[in-house]
Amino acid sequence: MRLLVISYAFPPYNSIGGVRVGKTVKYLLNFGHDVRVLTAQEQSFLPTLPVEIPVERVTYTKWLSVRGGSPATRNSVEAGASANGNSGKKTKLKTALKQALSSSYKNLLDFPDSNIGWLPYAVPAASRLFESWKPELILASSPPPTSLVVAYRLARKFGIPWVADLRDLWMDHPYYKPPGWRKAVEERLERRVLSSAAGMVTVSEPLAESLKAKFGKQASVVLNGFDPADYPESSEVPFDDGRLKILYTGMIYPGKRDPSPLFEALQTLGPLAERVRVVFHGNFLETVRPLAERHGVGHLVAVNEPVPYKESLQMQTRADVLLLLLWSDPTERGVYTGKMFEYLGARRPILAIGGTETVAADLIRERGVGVALETPAQIAEQLIKWINQKQVSGAIPSLRPEAIARVSREEQTRILEEYLIGVMSSTASPNLT
Repeated sequence: MRLLVISYAFPPYNSIGGVRVGKTVKYLLNFGHDVRVLTAQEQSFLPTLPVEIPVERVTYTKWLSVRGGSPATRNSVEAGASANGNSGKKTKLKTALKQALSSSYKNLLDFPDSNIGWLPYAVPAASRLFESWKPELILASSPPPTSLVVAYRLARKFGIPWVADLRDLWMDHPYYKPPGWRKAVEERLERRVLSSAAGMVTVSEPLAESLKAKFGKQASVVLNGFDPADYPESSEVPFDDGRLKILYTGMIYPGKRDPSPLFEALQTLGPLAERVRVVFHGNFLETVRPLAERHGVGHLVAVNEPVPYKESLQMQTRADVLLLLLWSDPTERGVYTGKMFEYLGARRPILAIGGTETVAADLIRERGVGVALETPAQIAEQLIKWINQKQVSGAIPSLRPEAIARVSREEQTRILEEYLIGVMSSTASPNLT
C-alpha cells in the first residue's frame, strides 16, 4: 500500500497527536507499506519527540501564521487563555477585554483553525511529491482540521481516495463553542470535507456512533494505545521516603478537567495527608498551585515544567499512582485522552477523577487498572487505602499484564491497516497509477 499521511501534528514536535501519528507511521512501515508523511516545520511545541522513521520519508513544509507568532492548536490556545487568573477589578476588566478581542480576531482569521496558514504550503508540497511518487490512499489526521482540508484539496485535484483520522471530532468537540455565525459557516465546510472522505477513523465507539449519525458512514475505531518499547523493562517503584507519590503529566483545563476534588480530599485527611505528594508536569498549569493553596494543601503539591516524552513515560513508571483528570459533561462521554494509554503502558494504577460515565472510566473499571471517582469523600477513602498499602507492603502493585492486553500501538495499527486496505480495495480504479 502506498500511503500519504497528512498531519500537522508529527514528531519531533511534542503533542499527543504527534505521538499517535508518529507511532502509526512507524508500525505501518514495519508492516511493509510504502508510507510518506506531509507535515509542518518549526511548530510551537517542543521538539522532544523521537522521529522513529527515516527522515527522507517526511516532508516538512513552511507555514504562515495568520495572527503573528507561532500557531498553536485550538485546545492549547483556549487552555492558555482560561488559565490566566488575575486579581483586581481593573486587571480583570483589561483581561476580559483582551480575551474578547482575541476571541473575535480568532473567529475571523482562524478558519477552520489557527493552522490554516499551513494550507498554501502543504498542497503545493504534496503536488511536487506526486510528480515522482503517487499514493494509492491518503490518511489525514485531525486536529487541526486544516489537515483534513489539505487532504480534501489533494483528493479532488488528483483523484485519490482519502480517509479522515479524527482523534477529536471537528464541530462536535466538547471544548469548541464557536459563535452562531461561525458555527453555521464552519459546519458547511465540515460536511463538504468529511462527506468526500472514503472512510473515517476515530478513537472510541461513542465518537464512531456520532460520526455515523452525522455523516451516514461507519467509522473504524483505532485506540491510541502505547508502545512497550518506550518504557523501561522494570516497573518497580522505588520506596523513596515512603510517601504516596501521585503524578500527573499534561495540561489542565480549568472548570473541565480539574484537580480540585483531589485537593479537597487531601484537606479532609488532616495529618495523614503529609504522607502524600502530588506532582504535576506539563503546560498551562498556572491554576494548579492557587487551587491547592486554597484548600490548604499547597505544600503537598509540586508544579513543574513539561519534560520530553520519553522522560515523561519513565517518570510515570516510577510513580505510585497516576492521576487522570476527566470531565463530567455528557459531551465528554467518548473521550479517552491519549494519556489514558500512556498510563496503561506505565503499568501503574490510575486515579481518575471527574467524569465517571465516560469510556475512560469504563475501561478503568472493566480492566481493573485503577479507580474512577467523583467526590472528595470517595477519593479520600481510596487515598487512605493506598497510604496504608504502601506503609505495610512497601509498594503499590503494578498492573497485571492481562489488564493492558490488546491496546499496544502495534496491535491498534494492525486494526488501522486492515481498515485502510479495505477502503483502498473498495475505491480502486483501473486508471489509478
